[in-house]
Amino acid sequence: MILAAAFFYVRKHSNKWAIMGFAVAVLFGFAAVAQLALAAAPAEPDRESPPSTPAPSTAPAASSPTPQDLHYQLSSSPGDSHTVKVTATASGEPEPGLTYWFILEVNWGDGNSDYYPRRKMTGRSTSFDLTIPANAETTYLRNGRIYGLDSAQNSQAEDLLKRQGASGVNDFFDEATGQPVSDTVKLPY
Repeated sequence: MILAAAFFYVRKHSNKWAIMGFAVAVLFGFAAVAQLALAAAPAEPDRESPPSTPAPSTAPAASSPTPQDLHYQLSSSPGDSHTVKVTATASGEPEPGLTYWFILEVNWGDGNSDYYPRRKMTGRSTSFDLTIPANAETTYLRNGRIYGLDSAQNSQAEDLLKRQGASGVNDFFDEATGQPVSDTVKLPY
């Protein structure tokens, strides 16, 4: 502004329209530069009101991948009429506080199923034979699945496993117990 005033003063006897044209061009130039500078500047948040969207959070970079919870892939193959070979392939890490059990489900065909804890799992891949009693009826659908059980459920499963066999009384869960850590596998008896 001071420069423009000095220019007008010095050239006061010159052509007034030329001076005014020059001044208008200078003002438009300053306005254009200011507008570009404002457009390029980062916007400041309103300090009086909270932001409408939360700032994105970033997790620190991990030096190694985070282990996933334990999961089993199950497969089965027939043995004899009362034995099936089960293969359990483990991936991930066991969750603290859980004990893993292979549970045999017997579907009685009337909407009722019983869940027999049959084997405590170690968290590693394994294969094992699963045998049902010689007098067990093989026409009923049987499936297997691995569940993670808390300490109370684990104690109950251990007690139920001890009762299986000759007694056959109160040796199963009435419903699926724990959290499933595998898909269901059909057991071909």
